[in-house]
Amino acid sequence: MYTVIDFETTGLSPSDSEVIEFAAVRVAPDTSGALALGESFTSLCSPRMTLITPTITRITGITDAMTAGFPPFEERLREFCAFIGNDTIAAHNIPFDMGFLRRYCRGAGFAPPEKTLCTLVKSRQLCRSLYNHKLETVAAHLGVNGEGYHRALADAVTTAKVLIKLLSL
Repeated sequence: MYTVIDFETTGLSPSDSEVIEFAAVRVAPDTSGALALGESFTSLCSPRMTLITPTITRITGITDAMTAGFPPFEERLREFCAFIGNDTIAAHNIPFDMGFLRRYCRGAGFAPPEKTLCTLVKSRQLCRSLYNHKLETVAAHLGVNGEGYHRALADAVTTAKVLIKLLSL
């Protein structure tokens, strides 16, 4: 049904930055038919060309030492896309994550998944009274307990919970 994704990266631009952590969390109907969190897929990734700057470490807590020994995202890409399968990809500010995913897919010579849903856009449509639409703000407004922001799995889980709430409004 949906796979919520999140990337932590060495910078903001897919053209000169790399994925250093990824997560994907499935959201699908449970036995009662209600949307629920399902299996997840996550890993750190070692950047090939760029170092993790002190700014990125301050934001994410991820260091070069933490990513050492992990394969670069290119080596996990097929597995990542296979996990997504035919699901609609969801993310908070999906242009950011899809920019990276499209770049990596182009580099590997295959088409990225294209069905997407952006919880940032959805929250702007459905929660108009909010002063901003950062993931933390939207989660708090919807009563979603989010922890560990700016780590891929924590953000993907929080976004998945936000998605479930937004789709029920």
